[in-house]
Amino acid sequence: MTEGAPAAHRFETEAMPHLNDIFRTATRVLGERGRAEDVVQEVYLQAWKSFDRFEAGTNCRAWLFKILFHCVNHHRRKWFRFPLLKENEEFLEANLAYSPPVSEHLTDQEILAALENIPGDFRSVVLLVDVEEFAYKEAADILQVPIGTVMSRLSRGRRLLREQLAGVARSYGIVRTAQEGQGA
Repeated sequence: MTEGAPAAHRFETEAMPHLNDIFRTATRVLGERGRAEDVVQEVYLQAWKSFDRFEAGTNCRAWLFKILFHCVNHHRRKWFRFPLLKENEEFLEANLAYSPPVSEHLTDQEILAALENIPGDFRSVVLLVDVEEFAYKEAADILQVPIGTVMSRLSRGRRLLREQLAGVARSYGIVRTAQEGQGA
């Protein structure tokens, strides 16, 4: 057995099972599959390069998410410096005013769209705590912010999601309006 084989096997068994979670979160945070693929590739490249410093027995998933958010921030800075006209056109097309017909059921797409419409800092915390089920402390470590900031962003992110989804919920009769609740 070669000297690298035990490390490769350990990486395969500890880091690779989290690939789908990392990709799903990267896609939600970045809003674009192509960019998410690039970032996930960078996450696993960095994880492989520094896997010798990963402490066996600790939370590999949290370690990978920490690398993910570091890479996301790095790539965002790079993309911000070099915006492409095509991406701006796509942004305008995606955000033109359009009122889709109201469907009979609340769809995953509507929930995901509401999630994408909240600011990135709030979205990141909501994804880590509510979707990926990290503890507040783990989310704080991943994002490298104080735990109070995680709690504040989570509260505000949840409130923004409720506000975004309230109109849709009312149209489906899921949430009654204040006027209906008063006996009207």
